[in-house]
Amino acid sequence: MQTVNDCCNQSARYLFLMSNKKKYSSYDDFYRNLHTSGASIIEFNNGSVPCICVENEQFKKFVNYAAGRKMAVDTNLDIYHNEKDVFVQINMNILDTDFEDSFLFHANEMVAFFKAMLDSALIVLSPTDPSLMSENIFAIQLPKKESLEEAFRIISKYTNKTGFE
Repeated sequence: MQTVNDCCNQSARYLFLMSNKKKYSSYDDFYRNLHTSGASIIEFNNGSVPCICVENEQFKKFVNYAAGRKMAVDTNLDIYHNEKDVFVQINMNILDTDFEDSFLFHANEMVAFFKAMLDSALIVLSPTDPSLMSENIFAIQLPKKESLEEAFRIISKYTNKTGFE
């Protein structure tokens, strides 16, 4: 029986990268960098949208950058896969500022999250403190529908899931 590390050593060269934002050299690199504050699907504007929980201080920093500004958030998805495991890094950059953040997820168990992203064309950020969440969420519109469709096609292909599981 192969371990994850054995599999990684044999197949790391097959990882597919849609853009060169960050480079990971092993499965351990991926797992060490996974977003650990949580992610879910929430009801928002009469629909289901993906929600990324961020630490309260990080959320406050993000909102402070955005407060009172007309702004645009450039959001890109980097997809890494070895035809078995799929990792998706969501990169966000508030244009005309130095604010940039990224969130890495193991997509194999989160296909519904990415399906909700495709269907809603939104990502919501919220603080990890549930008492703050009801009043403090930050929604980001994702204008690149074709990119979302291609990302979801890759995710569903390599996870063998449709997002309805």
